Amino acid sequence: MNNQWGRSSGGATGGGSGIGGILFASVICLALGGAAGYGAFRAMSGSASDKTLEERDRRIADLAGELDARVAQIEEDSRKAKALADENDALQRQLDAVRANSGQSDAAAVAENARLSQEVVPRLRRELQHTEQKLAEAERLQREAEAAAADRARQLKARAGQISQLEKVLAEARSAQTTSQNDEVERLEAEAETLRGELAEAEQAAKRLRTRELPDLVAEIARKNQEIATLTANNAALAERIAALETATEPKSPQQSDSNGARDNAKPADGRSPRNAALVAQVIERTPGLDRLTGAQRTQLEQTLVSGECVTNALGSVLNRVPILALRGLMRDLDSDC
Repeated sequence: MNNQWGRSSGGATGGGSGIGGILFASVICLALGGAAGYGAFRAMSGSASDKTLEERDRRIADLAGELDARVAQIEEDSRKAKALADENDALQRQLDAVRANSGQSDAAAVAENARLSQEVVPRLRRELQHTEQKLAEAERLQREAEAAAADRARQLKARAGQISQLEKVLAEARSAQTTSQNDEVERLEAEAETLRGELAEAEQAAKRLRTRELPDLVAEIARKNQEIATLTANNAALAERIAALETATEPKSPQQSDSNGARDNAKPADGRSPRNAALVAQVIERTPGLDRLTGAQRTQLEQTLVSGECVTNALGSVLNRVPILALRGLMRDLDSDC
């Protein structure tokens, strides 16, 4: 459902409660500006620069329109971020399939890793950078709108003084009660009543915006910010894992292949023959006791095992105390005798 700003009240991303404050201030400023400007023009023409105020009003309206456009763009970026999250899930499933399929050739694994690192990951990073730029632009527009709204508030304060002066003139006119002044008194009273009615309507509109629409907008902005932060973290972790696999995976020499063209995916031959990187990563993932490893420790352990190092030595290089369950599990799954 569209609100009075011409967009859906259900979603936007950006500056959180700051945007809500700007929308609230803009509504009040525009309504009060129209009412106060009308009274001041009729009562004390020439007392303020109407041309300057009109330029400020146009500037505020332009900023509000530009901010709306930026919010719509950020909504589109949020939808793109959701698509990127889905694509990340698909990539993760592909990586899991690569690890599970121990019979794949090294050439296929290297080609897949190269495709991920050269095509997919750079594109994801560009999308995230583009989203960050959009957020920064929205924050800049917010600051400009806040400054314009503050300046408008100062102008409205001056107009409030003019209204007070108008009411003083009315009081003086009532006391005089001359025939020539009666018509002017009635006219001034009618103008003052009109101004009061317009001010009351502006206050009601601001109250509706503050109590009904802004809370939903603020909540949606917070949710979108959380989605972007989560997606950024997931992309960073995925890029780190891809880089580690690319570093650890090396093609086997012809002397390391057996007679039927298949390779031993687990147990290294004499002379520390490399192990299959996908299998090593899969075994580490499911081995009890290794879930407390940091990212750096996990990468080091994978690289050491892939290079053909003994399981005991590989665990000792990343842990001060080698857990028995993890040692037994790795030796069993990698068919290692040490």
